[in-house]
Amino acid sequence: MPQEYSFNKNFSRQCVHTKNIYSLLDMPKQEEAYKRLNKHIESCAVCADELKKFQSKTLAAQAFIPKVMMARDLRQSFDREVGELFKIMDLNERELLKKNVKKGFRFIDSMGAGFLKNLGSKAMIKAYVLAALMFLALKFIL
Repeated sequence: MPQEYSFNKNFSRQCVHTKNIYSLLDMPKQEEAYKRLNKHIESCAVCADELKKFQSKTLAAQAFIPKVMMARDLRQSFDREVGELFKIMDLNERELLKKNVKKGFRFIDSMGAGFLKNLGSKAMIKAYVLAALMFLALKFIL
């Protein structure tokens, strides 16, 4: 009997999908692949058990990850300096929003002007003539 080949010996040999369950952590829940894999886990005890083991190991490992807290004085100083930097660089939200809106309207205006200019171009006039000829030809044929 031939031996099964596996990239990782930790994966169960009873289900080929077991190696894919770890990708659930990185996938957005609205993706179709996430939904299919989640549905598979609901019906596959091997994959469900493997996912449960992995989740418990992840939860246990989080106890060893230190939570970084910034001192209140340092946080206030940081906020103040960032605020001053935003004022100097003119990056406060309201001004930035105004600039983006103005830039958006200028873009829309330029696109509209370009569209109107193209309506009278030689290529468009040729297209109008060709369309009129096709219309007339179809009208007389049908």
